[in-house]
Amino acid sequence: MTERTAKSLDEMSMAELWSVAKLLGVSKDGKRDELVTRIKQAQDQGGSDGSTPTQPEQPKTTKPAVAKEVVYISRYYELRLVMSPSYLKEVGGKVLIIRGTYIQFHEGIYKTNKPDEIEYLDAHPNFGSVFRKVETADVRGGKSVDQIYQDKFKTLEEREKELATREAALRKKEVELNGSEEGASQPKAVTGVRSTAEQPKF
Repeated sequence: MTERTAKSLDEMSMAELWSVAKLLGVSKDGKRDELVTRIKQAQDQGGSDGSTPTQPEQPKTTKPAVAKEVVYISRYYELRLVMSPSYLKEVGGKVLIIRGTYIQFHEGIYKTNKPDEIEYLDAHPNFGSVFRKVETADVRGGKSVDQIYQDKFKTLEEREKELATREAALRKKEVELNGSEEGASQPKAVTGVRSTAEQPKF
C-alpha cells in the first residue's frame, strides 16, 4: 500500500493500476492511458492527491445494526460448505488462484451473524438433514453437540418405532370401525339354497 502511494500513476504496472482502480471503484477496462485518466478523475473527485482513499471502503465495512448470532449444528464434526468456489485468473501474464468463500463447521458447530451466510445456509439443500439451526440457549445450556443433535435429529430406528406405533394405532381404529381385522376371513352367510358351482366335480 505504501509503495503504491509513493509511486506516481505513470510508474505503476498494470496490475497495480488495476488494484488502485478497484479500490476507487473505477472500471479497469481499456488501455493504460484510459485507465490512468479514469483513476486521476476519481482521485480528484474523491479529494485525494495521489494516495488511495479509505473513505469509499468505510460504508461497506461498517454496519449500523449488529445482527443476531445464529448457531448451526452438523451431523459431521468438520463439515465444509462452499459458498463460492476458487478459480484461476490470469493477471498480467501470471495465473493467480482466486480463493472462494467457505463455511467450516468446527466440532459440529458453526456460529455466524453475517446475513449472506445465514441466507445461504437456510436455503442449502442439506439444511435439515445434514445440519440444522439451533437456539443459542441450547448451546450455552451445558449440553454437548451430540446431545443437542440427538434431540433434534431422530435416528432411523427411532423413526421406524414411531412409524410402527402409528400404523398399529391406525389398524386398531380400522378394526374398531369395521369390526374385524383386514386380513381375517369373513364367515360366509349360509342360505338355504346350495350352489352347484361350489360342489366338487369328480
